[in-house]
Amino acid sequence: MSTPAPAVSVNETPRLLLVVGEGEITRILEALQLASLKVSVERVSTREQLSAALEKPWDLAVCGTELPELGFREAAPLLRKKAPQLPFLVVSERWDEADMSVALEEAGAGAYIEMSRIALLVPVVRRELQLALERRQHQEAEKQRERSRWLLERIVDSLPFVLFVKDAEERRLRVANKTFADAFGVTKEWLLGKLDHDYFPQEQADSFVAIDTEILETRKLKIFEEVARTGGVDRIYATRKLPLLDDNGEARYVLGITEDITERKAAEEALRKSKAELEEANKRLAENLEELKKSRAVSARTLASYQQRALQMEIIRQQNEDLDRLATELSAAKRNEEERAREAEAAARLKSEFLANFSHEIRTPLNGIIGYCDLLMREEGSRLTAHGRRDLNVVKKNAQTLLALINDILDLSKIEAGRVEVVVERVDVQELAEECTATVKEYLKGKDVELRTDIDPRVAYVRTDALKLRQILLNLLSNAAKFTESGEVALTARAEGKEAVFIVEDTGIGIPQDQLSFIFEKFRQVDGSTTRKVGGTGLGLAIVRELSKVLGGGVEVQSTLGRGTTFTVRLVGILEGETLGESRELDRPVAPQDVGTVLAPMVQGGTVLVVDDDPLVQHLVSGQLGPAGFTVVTATDGLEALKKARELRPHAIVLDIYLPRLDGWSVLSALKSEPDLARIPVIIISVEEQRARGFSLGACDYLVKPIEPEHLVEVVRRSIGTVTGAGEVLVVDDDASTRELVSRSLRRAGFSTSEAHSGEDALLKARVSPPTLVVLDLMMPNLDGFEVLRRLRAEKLNVPVVVLTGKTLSAEEQAVLRDGFAGFVQKGGHALEEVIGQAKGLLLKQSAQRAGRLPRILYVEDNPQNRDIVRRYLGGLFEVLEAEDGELGVERASRDAPDLILMDLSLPRLDGWEATRRLRQVPAAANIPVIAVTAHAGREYQDKATAAGCNAYLTKPLDRDQLLETIRKHLGRSHG
Repeated sequence: MSTPAPAVSVNETPRLLLVVGEGEITRILEALQLASLKVSVERVSTREQLSAALEKPWDLAVCGTELPELGFREAAPLLRKKAPQLPFLVVSERWDEADMSVALEEAGAGAYIEMSRIALLVPVVRRELQLALERRQHQEAEKQRERSRWLLERIVDSLPFVLFVKDAEERRLRVANKTFADAFGVTKEWLLGKLDHDYFPQEQADSFVAIDTEILETRKLKIFEEVARTGGVDRIYATRKLPLLDDNGEARYVLGITEDITERKAAEEALRKSKAELEEANKRLAENLEELKKSRAVSARTLASYQQRALQMEIIRQQNEDLDRLATELSAAKRNEEERAREAEAAARLKSEFLANFSHEIRTPLNGIIGYCDLLMREEGSRLTAHGRRDLNVVKKNAQTLLALINDILDLSKIEAGRVEVVVERVDVQELAEECTATVKEYLKGKDVELRTDIDPRVAYVRTDALKLRQILLNLLSNAAKFTESGEVALTARAEGKEAVFIVEDTGIGIPQDQLSFIFEKFRQVDGSTTRKVGGTGLGLAIVRELSKVLGGGVEVQSTLGRGTTFTVRLVGILEGETLGESRELDRPVAPQDVGTVLAPMVQGGTVLVVDDDPLVQHLVSGQLGPAGFTVVTATDGLEALKKARELRPHAIVLDIYLPRLDGWSVLSALKSEPDLARIPVIIISVEEQRARGFSLGACDYLVKPIEPEHLVEVVRRSIGTVTGAGEVLVVDDDASTRELVSRSLRRAGFSTSEAHSGEDALLKARVSPPTLVVLDLMMPNLDGFEVLRRLRAEKLNVPVVVLTGKTLSAEEQAVLRDGFAGFVQKGGHALEEVIGQAKGLLLKQSAQRAGRLPRILYVEDNPQNRDIVRRYLGGLFEVLEAEDGELGVERASRDAPDLILMDLSLPRLDGWEATRRLRQVPAAANIPVIAVTAHAGREYQDKATAAGCNAYLTKPLDRDQLLETIRKHLGRSHG
């Protein structure tokens, strides 16, 4: 914004700026001369002249209505922008009620004068100039007062002593100088309005209040000294307080001046002591002079004293040597401690590496055992004997038991090492409970035990780490099932305040009271003897306690021997609102069943690239995916995986992390950095659980070996369906945390996402790689969401847009969004569910349109505004192609073969009549219906269009219903 023009000096001739036409200025100057009004006048007639003139000071402006491009309506905004304090008048050739209303109420003019009554201009000008003079005088006086106030404040602040003023009624500080504020380490603004009790100790503040009361009552000066602690040191202050009286002699304020006299007192005390010492020395000297003759004994004593001092100095020297030796020993001890710390760090690192290698080496053969058991049961099941199938089940069950024991050890080690990551997600507690109880039912086979669940609707959905919550509940339920021979095992979930409470109760053998304090310790079991009936490592409850802490809560236990046990897990801050709990949008990805038959063929015939260096794993995964209808291609290392991904463009990639030449993390980063490969869903299969890192790099799912075959097939199917139906979503927001939250929620719902931090960045990415959908924030610096939407539409990027904003939209802004074909969602509450719901709806609509293509209409028109109107008329019903002149229209019609052509007749380069004639000579376009759309309404033009080959004739402006009716009539004919 331009700097406002300087004000005219008080003593200068008034300056008048005229923004009027030739006729108007003559009459205005005549009126001013007749009135003998001395003013300096300058006339401008163009916007450039007015802009340049406003750089100078003016007292008054007069705007006319005669200039064609610089009437008062055009001049007023520029005046308000460059000289907002400049008053102006409006003169008009004729009286116009509407102009007067706009000039006075909207533009802010001081008066509206008709030229026929130009004599009224002089008194109005005198009035405005007088007001301008008074304003300048007031400004000068205000500046003078401000300078005086500034000078007084600088003088008071520069005083080397504390100065303050308190009011008589409340004893609050009304004036305090900078010396006062610096003494307390605060600002003057903080001190003003404070009482003594706000910054002095109680006893000292009470003393000051009593002194103030005495001064106000006696109206006399009082001087006193005090000792106060400042900066941790006692200082001596001398204070003078006196009352400030009004004209009636009433004490209204207390003025205080406090000076730090510590150094002066110290100097006076030192001088007093020196004087006393000098007098004492003189007295001793006199006594010594009298006894000098008999001072041999005294001299001997003095010599002994010197010898004693020398001995003391030797002792001090030895003590210094001892201190130096002690410092050397401490330095060596410090070095030893640092070395031990480095050794401990190295040991921890080696432990972590050992755990990673141990996990890989143990889980890999277990993956083969469990996987091949499944393959044999599925492929050779009919040829196996009953004993063979039973033996395979025993092998698989024992392998799974071994896997559970290994997982417990590894999980506890990771928790103790602080390497546990928490992936917060939306968890369906009912579904999680059903999974856990289905697993626990295996423990209850052959037992008379009822297994039941009770889930409160308020905890139907929570936000926490699903795997860790599942592990807690499964460990507690399994533990209850093992120790319960009859009765029931119950899982209850409810909300208590802000806590989600999970209770596992059983009617089992119970735990002795003397054992309750030990059951959460590692490797500790209630029955740890060699004759115990129930197996286990004693790690389950230790893991439950540690995982509960990781998730922000804790676990409690109550038990009665012989009657059962109750475990209670309380987790804080994971509850959702009741309304949010009713929606499943965040949990349900865009799956094949959502798009029906449109995506079914793509899912069944999908190609899956399996990347693993273990041939055993390759064979197992191929055996699990092949029978499900997928084509499986394998790669043994990261470089080969990238090569095959670029060549084959598979529908999904199953990726191991531990690979030769190039590890899985690097492969995943490379895939997501290449636009052509970024949309391929990547499913990580690894022996190590690092979901957060996998999701942050763009993986769509994360499975830990060994995996269930049905689960793998279901994840691959869902991933292929997701990428086919969803595509990439561009998230545009200047706030990084909001972008991360929206992107992560969309990825979890099955979408591939990219991010843009500004409007310019969003437009650049949309042009380079057009997204399937845009989630757009409105309030951004430089280029806001409205402008981004407008440019997207202007550049023919007709991608669906969901606006996510915290701004309360007006009716006009909502209309702008609707005109740009954008849905909008208000931030806060359930905004993410609404965004994902709208995204799914828009993408399913796109999928349906791709399955059954909309009729294509080519509109040949050189006017962008007309093209925009027709595009909006036909949006959603037809696919609209555009050409800007006749030659381009003929070329595009020949190339794209539209179903119908809307042809403007007045076109550059090649008019509509000639363009239609040429189309009728092209075999590919000879039978396409052509509707003439023109502003020519004469009969001769219509006959000319019919002769050229047009099938129908519409005149502008177009009526939408008539246009649609004409199009449908001719489309039906051509399709028939």
